Amino acid sequence: MSQERSYARKIADLIAFLVPFLLLVGLALSGGGYDLLARHLAGILAWVLVAVLLLGPWPDRLRPGRSLALIGGLLLLLAILSALSSIWSSSVSVSLAEAERVIGYLGFFTASYLTMRTPKQREWFARGIAAGLAVIVLLALGDRLLPGGEPGVVPGIDRLSFPLGYWNANGVCAATALVLFTWFAAVTRSKGWRAGSVAMAMLSGTALYLTYSRGGLLLAVIAAILLCLLTPRRLRVLATLAVVVAGTVPILLTVNLYPEISGDSFGDPSLGESLIVILVALGASLLAAAVLEGLFGLGRRQPEVTERAREISRDRRVLIGIIGAGATLLIVFSFAFGQNVWDQFTDDDVPVPTDARSRFTELSGSWRYEFNRVALDTFSDNPVLGTGAGTYPIEWSRRREVPVITQDAHSFYLENLAELGIPGGLISIALVISLLTLAAWAFRRRLGREAPVILALTAGLLFSLAFDWFWKLGVTAALLMCLAAWIASAEAVDPERPQTGAGTGFKVAGLLAAWVSIVILAVPALADHYVEASADSVRAGNVDRAYDQAKAASRLEPFSADPHMQLGTIAEGRGQYALALAEYNKAIELEPENWHALVLRFGLNYHAGKLQAARADYARLREINPLYFSEYSFREIQELAS
Repeated sequence: MSQERSYARKIADLIAFLVPFLLLVGLALSGGGYDLLARHLAGILAWVLVAVLLLGPWPDRLRPGRSLALIGGLLLLLAILSALSSIWSSSVSVSLAEAERVIGYLGFFTASYLTMRTPKQREWFARGIAAGLAVIVLLALGDRLLPGGEPGVVPGIDRLSFPLGYWNANGVCAATALVLFTWFAAVTRSKGWRAGSVAMAMLSGTALYLTYSRGGLLLAVIAAILLCLLTPRRLRVLATLAVVVAGTVPILLTVNLYPEISGDSFGDPSLGESLIVILVALGASLLAAAVLEGLFGLGRRQPEVTERAREISRDRRVLIGIIGAGATLLIVFSFAFGQNVWDQFTDDDVPVPTDARSRFTELSGSWRYEFNRVALDTFSDNPVLGTGAGTYPIEWSRRREVPVITQDAHSFYLENLAELGIPGGLISIALVISLLTLAAWAFRRRLGREAPVILALTAGLLFSLAFDWFWKLGVTAALLMCLAAWIASAEAVDPERPQTGAGTGFKVAGLLAAWVSIVILAVPALADHYVEASADSVRAGNVDRAYDQAKAASRLEPFSADPHMQLGTIAEGRGQYALALAEYNKAIELEPENWHALVLRFGLNYHAGKLQAARADYARLREINPLYFSEYSFREIQELAS
């Protein structure tokens, strides 16, 4: 019986490892999880796993605590508020899509939480996060070193964007992996695991460099500093970090010898160039591992010196002095260069980079100031309830002053303020405070060896959410949800808590939530699939099949404009102008601010000779997207519609 329980526990430990690993890798292989279908499928699988974890005969008792209720409750509240905002939103479908997004993320969080019922499972879960990030890093580097890699999309330089589809997301994952593997190398007792962790930390640093992501670099710096301040093992962490950084330098110097690898030139490197970089990376990793073992061995051979250094590193006066010196330097820097930094950050004239390395020293905000300004202006005009979840792109089209297209405010917090008003802003802040408070509590109680690095990385990721759209990208949001689940599960393994397990009511509620969530995610996922399939059928020349698929999507999501736009284009292609007009009218009725539908109707009216109706559409287009359509005359809009 004990042997069977031992096997069952090993399986449970394996599941705790596989859940974050498969979640991160699966979303990465789907292009980062930005597309609705990929994100919803991941959410559906997560909620199916929730049901399995609630029903299965697991060897360890489920002990849900208040942390689960707090974090899960805030996510659920955000989803409910997003869904309710469809009442006053100008687009029911996009507001519901945002609610569905959060329901999927809640599934990531809940499934992850339920896998961690013992301290051992929490250790395996943290390793699963690291393994998933390692695969992302290796895929990214492989794309750059092997022929046929994904071409860059930024003028002037080739930034590493595979597999997540966005270089800054790659940078965030690489930065997280760098800090996480540095931690593992510092604290593990296994020489083999330490050597492997050092190598992965160095490769992560290389991948971070090739993304030229200032946000990723900032995350790495913030998390590393916090980790050194938080952990009592800071000497080992500092020594490991120094070795990792020093060992990465020769790899980067070699990379910069070959423009196709460094990103200074587009195209594939030669086989010889790639082999040289790989060999240098292998040699540098072996040398770094040997140096680190030598440093740790020296520390063991000099116990008195090591103990004295350890006492100094743990002296609060020393730490306070270091923090004070850092704060003073920051204040001096702000007074000396703050205005210049701000002027460059807010400048609308974003320079086109010609040298990849210059991206790290460039201070341009890449229009983030404008993105944030529109969000704040929108909130100022709609402070109570906002304009509705997912409607920021509509407000951007109406209010922008720069000719740039964006789908978000590049700030999780400001976008929630704009779209959901004060309630959305309060939920966002409450989520941040709750995660950091619970992480600090787990750290103080020493509930998990990884508590210092999880707290440091969580703080860094929450900071990053203020400057980019990582909440909208499935893989970066999943990374945050995995960290949140690890933090919340600390309460479940607290030895001082009562040993009572979850009751029948909790399991029934969990199963009901899983069933409802699966339905909520499955219906729009199927509708999105039908719309995409309809477009593919049109391209293949199978118009009848395309019509049936678009009609099926319309029945599944009667409040969405996309199926009606597709049906309208099919009808127009068949010469059924009255039917096409009816479909375009329906799309515009559902989403009055959707200028894409207005362009379609404008073209139909113009070609049909209904110039008065066409001019009305033209006036409306200039109203909802003035910066773009004011550049075109009435005749040029007709050519655009054609």
